[in-house]
Amino acid sequence: MRVMMPSVKFNLLIFCAMLLSINVRASDCNLNVSQPHTHFGTFNRGTLSQSNGGGQANVIGRKTATVTIVCPRPERITLYYRAAASSGGKSYLLGDIANLSLIVSDAQADGKSVALTYKQGGGVATSDNVKELPLLPDIGMTPNIDEPVTTLVMQITSIATVNNNNVSIKEYKRLTSNGSLEVVSE
Repeated sequence: MRVMMPSVKFNLLIFCAMLLSINVRASDCNLNVSQPHTHFGTFNRGTLSQSNGGGQANVIGRKTATVTIVCPRPERITLYYRAAASSGGKSYLLGDIANLSLIVSDAQADGKSVALTYKQGGGVATSDNVKELPLLPDIGMTPNIDEPVTTLVMQITSIATVNNNNVSIKEYKRLTSNGSLEVVSE
């Protein structure tokens, strides 16, 4: 759904890019991201989507990538995304006027569909056995199973949003986020 805004002399024009670098720690697990560089393109206020029913407003774009982690032997795998957190702590900074949310879904461990859960500070936090979770700053995500795995495949959806008070920026802005996916295994 598009937001219809009154015409203004200047349109919000932005270019967004998110770069995922890959960092594997511990073990010899291999991390592969199907689209390690995500570009959301150039936008004006007329292309921003409107919130309906409590969803995110001012969405610049959504991109989905597949993340595959393969370990030579069974491991307990936790995935982190390391980047500057937004002020609310539930997303990441995308330049100085936008945020980037990461949603992990459709996880499969060794070919079997699995629920996801959070892991923080050595412990596992309950997440109601869900199939989709936001990847939060400084909190890892792991399959909610008891046994170690050799392969973990999941979808990560990147959602870029402009902050409400920044939809009337009058100059060109280049918004970037340089974060890294980190795999920790035990």
